[in-house]
Amino acid sequence: MKLLLRDSIRGVGKRGEVVEVTDGYARNYLLPKGLAMQASPENLRRLDGEKRAYEARKVKEREVAQEIAQAVGKVQLTLPMRASAEGHLFGSVSPKVIADAFKAEGINLSATQIELETDHIRELGTYSFTIRLNEDVSVQSRVWVVAAKE
Repeated sequence: MKLLLRDSIRGVGKRGEVVEVTDGYARNYLLPKGLAMQASPENLRRLDGEKRAYEARKVKEREVAQEIAQAVGKVQLTLPMRASAEGHLFGSVSPKVIADAFKAEGINLSATQIELETDHIRELGTYSFTIRLNEDVSVQSRVWVVAAKE
């Protein structure tokens, strides 16, 4: 089924593109959620009008994301966690824990923006991860997981 995307969808296409997707994906997900519409000349004209406002909003969002990326680059996170003598954590460090640590530093991030190489960190050490602030802006960061002093 040919559809016109109303929003960018990772793995499918960018906003304003005409894409070919399976009928079930279109009927059950894209159309009910308002992420796409039928590809017709009328819808193309309507989307063109919306596109100008969307582009202005995206430029502003990109500027905000770049400011956050600069702030993230200045922060060095150290997370004290309870651990065994061998260095295994009692519990784990998830993207939510990292997002909360950034929030304590004054940077608001959601856990969905943090992309760890594994689901959770379960040992002491230094770990790199990506923070995807926008579809165009991402930043690398590190977290040091150290043993908490009791």
